[in-house]
Amino acid sequence: MIRMKRNLNKAVLLIIILSQVVVVSAQIVFEPPQKKLIDFGWHSPFVREYKDNMKFYENGPFDGLGIKLSKEAGNGNVFMVDNWANISKEAKDLEWELISSLPASKVLTDNFLVMYGASQMDWFSDEDWMKVSDHLKFAVQMAKAAHFKGILWDAEPYKPGKNPWRYNEQDKTSQYSFEQYNKQVRKRGAQFMETIQKEFPGIIIYSLRELSDWQHGSPFSTPLLPVTDREKAINSLKDAWWGLHVAFYTGMLDAIEPGTVLIDGNEEAYYYTSAIDYYSIRTTLTVEAKALVPPELWTKHSCFSRIGHAISADYIAGNWLGISAFPYRLKGQGLMMTPEDRTRWFEHNAYYALRTSDKYAWLYTEDMNWWTGEKVPDGFRDALVRAKKKVSLNEELGYEIDQITKDAQQKAEEFYKNK
Repeated sequence: MIRMKRNLNKAVLLIIILSQVVVVSAQIVFEPPQKKLIDFGWHSPFVREYKDNMKFYENGPFDGLGIKLSKEAGNGNVFMVDNWANISKEAKDLEWELISSLPASKVLTDNFLVMYGASQMDWFSDEDWMKVSDHLKFAVQMAKAAHFKGILWDAEPYKPGKNPWRYNEQDKTSQYSFEQYNKQVRKRGAQFMETIQKEFPGIIIYSLRELSDWQHGSPFSTPLLPVTDREKAINSLKDAWWGLHVAFYTGMLDAIEPGTVLIDGNEEAYYYTSAIDYYSIRTTLTVEAKALVPPELWTKHSCFSRIGHAISADYIAGNWLGISAFPYRLKGQGLMMTPEDRTRWFEHNAYYALRTSDKYAWLYTEDMNWWTGEKVPDGFRDALVRAKKKVSLNEELGYEIDQITKDAQQKAEEFYKNK
């Protein structure tokens, strides 16, 4: 009898072990990441526009939108502390009522609330930062109430605000050194992250630019990566347009918690003309960019930072000819292509932006309206749909554009050399 009980106990134990193995095995799945395309640009809707016209916006080729708070409710300008002080409780209450009653969309499943980085604040003023924190809480609460994925953080300092990221444009450079500003901005970056996570655990912060600013690319980037000279890199940051943004990113890493996702939107990808650009930037951002991050944060940088490339329809269409900082061969190359080649370039960039992103890519457009078709070049919408479909089916793009863009740049340089 005792032997039978022992055998029975062994059998029961074996069944339990096998059942646990089955459960564990059932959890082992190979699920490829589903890529998502987000729209953000001049036609991005305000909350009321989105709510009143949801069916209209669902007809676009997107999985989500950047959606803006009303100007009366601060417009997501979290650093514009003087403006924020004048926002009425009634305006905030109305915005809350609108956004908390948004119906769920089966098409636009990955929306983000837009926040901007133009500034009226002093990094060293605790009073200013209390106002920033107040507005930040409000904006993040809106995003959570609407069941958005998170915030779309556009740190570019649009007028009439000032640039919070350039040391030489700060108000107290005679009082504080660049190193002191770095320390203070890093502190604020941590507070920024702490406030966001407290209001919205598990949030996705889709930053349109982070360490991708320092790649070799357009005239708008300061090419620091890879860093080969420490002192030269520090001096470059001191004078750079985005110099203090590195410290803010570092502070965000200081405070980031499990579940939070921080995406580098790689805005410089607007200007890519080859598949290799998209693949090589992954090494730049995951390995070489560690030179800009304290070694004690390398693990966090690797664990929490994701890549979500940008696509620019206007640049490819040749609509940025008037940008003086660009050499003619770059801003004019789209105009030197046939309409068919421009469409191929657009599909190419959309394809590789999605293919090499971790999950999200974002499309920026200005005058073009993807819902009405106004000013969208012939074939561009179909090209976008094809790119998404090829990526979802794991198909090859089927062609290269390197020679197309090279020829177009040469033609543009020749055409404009005497202009």
